[in-house]
Amino acid sequence: MRAEVDARAVTAAIQAERGRFVDFLRRRVGDEAEDVFQQSLLRAVERAGELRDPALARPWFWRVLRNAVADHHAARVSREARLAAVRATGPEAPAEETAACACALGLLSQLSPDHAEILRRVDLDDERVVDVARELGITPDHASVRLHRARASLRARLVGCCAVRSMRACFTCDCPRDHGSPAA
Repeated sequence: MRAEVDARAVTAAIQAERGRFVDFLRRRVGDEAEDVFQQSLLRAVERAGELRDPALARPWFWRVLRNAVADHHAARVSREARLAAVRATGPEAPAEETAACACALGLLSQLSPDHAEILRRVDLDDERVVDVARELGITPDHASVRLHRARASLRARLVGCCAVRSMRACFTCDCPRDHGSPAA
């Protein structure tokens, strides 16, 4: 029952300053301010039980907002990189552009189905781990462990394939196209 009381108190404290929060977001994310505010509010309500003192809700929510702005910008950059990679793989793209992501995506299909699925959904489709966990019928902790292991497995394959440690590095990859198939 304590978490329910905290969620109401946190929501009330946040709503009292709603205008300031949305103005802050509008200066940083433009027209998407209301969406980012709603997502942040949902995140705050979900985690309200972690807050010991409802009087600290406003400063705590400022931190939630700053993190949401950073996440928003990172997601936008990631989305733009994926879009550029998809555009580059079109039939009209030169061969050197089609190599972007070929290694990681080729290696991704060689992972176990559980690992490949969680990597695709979280890292490529920007789904939240808790949402993926819910749909897979596993706990968020189990999903986080699975994601960690999947990333480690892909990282090991990438190091062996083209000496990069991050799937994101493959967005600017210049490896030969057949590099996506690791040697036996």
